[in-house]
Amino acid sequence: MTLIRRTSPVPRVPPVLATISWRPLVEIHLGPLSIKPHGVLIAIGFLVGAGLTLRRTRAAGIEEERVWRVLTWSLVAGLIGMRVWWAIGHWSGLHSWVEVIAIWHGGMTLFGGLLTAIPVGLLIARREGLPLPAMLDMTAPGLAIAIAIGRLSDLIVGDHLGTPTTMPWGFRYVGSDHPFAGAPAIGDVVHPVALYDMLLTALLFVVLIRFLRTTRARGSAIALLAIWYATDRIVLDFFRTDPERLFGLTGTQLISIVLVAMVLAVLAVRSRTPSPVAHA
Repeated sequence: MTLIRRTSPVPRVPPVLATISWRPLVEIHLGPLSIKPHGVLIAIGFLVGAGLTLRRTRAAGIEEERVWRVLTWSLVAGLIGMRVWWAIGHWSGLHSWVEVIAIWHGGMTLFGGLLTAIPVGLLIARREGLPLPAMLDMTAPGLAIAIAIGRLSDLIVGDHLGTPTTMPWGFRYVGSDHPFAGAPAIGDVVHPVALYDMLLTALLFVVLIRFLRTTRARGSAIALLAIWYATDRIVLDFFRTDPERLFGLTGTQLISIVLVAMVLAVLAVRSRTPSPVAHA
């Protein structure tokens, strides 16, 4: 299938209105070492999210070693999934298997990581004999804050810049030593989509923390996260430059629509039957 990329006229915005601008920092060189802020912050996001999850599971009396096994396998699966799903979406532009696995050249998709990490985590949790709905709920705030930290890394490296805009919070691109494919022309002002995503996910984290302070049906917190973040991506992808797949929608939007429909269907069925509750 031929990929179609959204195009639109590039508005030229007076510099006084382009209030957001910085030079993306993709690598930090310390002698012979090359440190990538993107990878460092992804690692920090995982550790912060894992710490929040462990705090909740510890309070629930769940053995920490078992939870670590779930988190570790989820991380491995998520990293693989982020690259595999990205490669699938960019298959026409890859010319060898070396390019498929060349993760050091960049190219990962958050949604693909989540779609891989969560099922694998559930399988390991089941093998460990852990309560699945409760585990998902206890993991939800950690997932939200990990995503927000990951989006902060996107901002630093100048990834996920969106379509042109004349809004005063637009990001004015000033170039980069390592520009990403499809980067705007120098001086263009675009939507800082990663910033939108970071703010919405940080707000989701706060909402989830408050949500879990009261007694809720098990599975409610993870359902809230799924619906919120999927809706977030459905809306924000209209401001991204990702290729359209079907009906003018990106692959992430299509998956998000299916996910929201599935979660709402499960909630509708569950509302007709009593559910065990989870205590904060």
